[in-house]
Amino acid sequence: MNSTLWRNEDIEGAVIGGMFLRGADPEVMEIISSLPSSTFGNWQYREIFEAIRHQVKATGVIDPILLCEALPKQEATILEASRKAWAKSSLIQYAAVLRRNAALRQAEDVLETALATLRKSVTSEQALTALDEVKGVIGALDTEESAVKAVNIDDLLPEIIQRLDDKMSGRSEGRTILTGIDELDSITGGFDLTDLVLLAARPSMGKTEMVLDIIDKVTEPGAGVLFFSMEMGAIQIAERHVSAAGGISASRLKSPDKLEDEDWARISNGISRMSGRNIWIIDATDLNVEQIKQAAIRHKQTHPETTLIAVDYLGLVKLQNNSRHDLAVGDVSKGLKSLAKINKTPVIALSQLSRSVESRPNKRPLNADLKNSGEIEADADIIMMLYRDEVYNPESPARGIAEINVTKNRNGALGTVYRRFQNGHFYPIDQAQAQQLSRQQPEAKSRRYTKNERAA
Repeated sequence: MNSTLWRNEDIEGAVIGGMFLRGADPEVMEIISSLPSSTFGNWQYREIFEAIRHQVKATGVIDPILLCEALPKQEATILEASRKAWAKSSLIQYAAVLRRNAALRQAEDVLETALATLRKSVTSEQALTALDEVKGVIGALDTEESAVKAVNIDDLLPEIIQRLDDKMSGRSEGRTILTGIDELDSITGGFDLTDLVLLAARPSMGKTEMVLDIIDKVTEPGAGVLFFSMEMGAIQIAERHVSAAGGISASRLKSPDKLEDEDWARISNGISRMSGRNIWIIDATDLNVEQIKQAAIRHKQTHPETTLIAVDYLGLVKLQNNSRHDLAVGDVSKGLKSLAKINKTPVIALSQLSRSVESRPNKRPLNADLKNSGEIEADADIIMMLYRDEVYNPESPARGIAEINVTKNRNGALGTVYRRFQNGHFYPIDQAQAQQLSRQQPEAKSRRYTKNERAA
């Protein structure tokens, strides 16, 4: 390279410093996975960046002190970069500048080479061939932060081994999120870090309560959940958590004057159980998917212990696209899937089902019952359909039993999990017994005939 015009060592140092200051958060990991080391014009920063990439893949952390031990000759440069406190908040923008500068340097090289080739050409055909080549190279230059990057399989193979080792040694919690419902986790293997999970049902089946049950189990050992409640207020969600933890119906909290001593004891126990949980609730309405993404990404940066994001519910996310409704809804599901990939945090979204369920004798929902099903079904990695037969058949043998039907599982099997439904909350149940009761048909009631009917 003959020119140093498109080099900015301050920006390059800021990118390295920003990584040291922020650690392996989702945005930093996105930069590490997508930014080639060749974008650094300064060879020292290039070497440090490659060492950061190796360190984070091996240990999951970015530590400048340990990096100094690995690169003793670069210690001064590493420590200087780690003191660039101003670089922390603008890392994405600095990385974009770095990428553009690298593209401009590459363009300069390409154009100089093309000019030299043109000057050496002895025929117009040779000159035109050189010009066509340079057009192709210039057109392929990466000048955008969002440019598509190919990943060599060699970069992925060590991670596969690591994932297998983690599962063998019981350390897989950081790579999959278990719901705490053993039978469901047995089918799905847990939620992968980039999964979009859809929990769908007709109204009054218990979708919100089901996701709160999962949140309770995920957060009990200390993990965090960010819950976007587009339908209920934050206090209502908190009340449901407390009532479930105390084993009391949420409706009882609406009449405190009627509560008995046992009720107060259950409420006290519920509050005690939920105290200190890493549960954050956003009850803002009329949010679009980009606002949800931005809020979730910022939250994960501040609270890296967040391992699950829940959205209640899909139909209340504000649509931005003025095109066909199904395509606009598809933009929402694609946006939530994108959030899961960027944040490395699974997203579970609740969804309503269309009325077509009501017109069938067997009202257990199918994927085709999803509203605007084509787009949503394609984007989801896991689809779970919630069904309670007693909603349609009050005399059903399966009264008090809920079915979680896994109707799509991109990385595993399909199946049905049963839960006991009591006082508006979900509890464990014997699977074989629940399955047997759910397959029985309600007994037909004897019918009284009128005189005319008897005569006929």
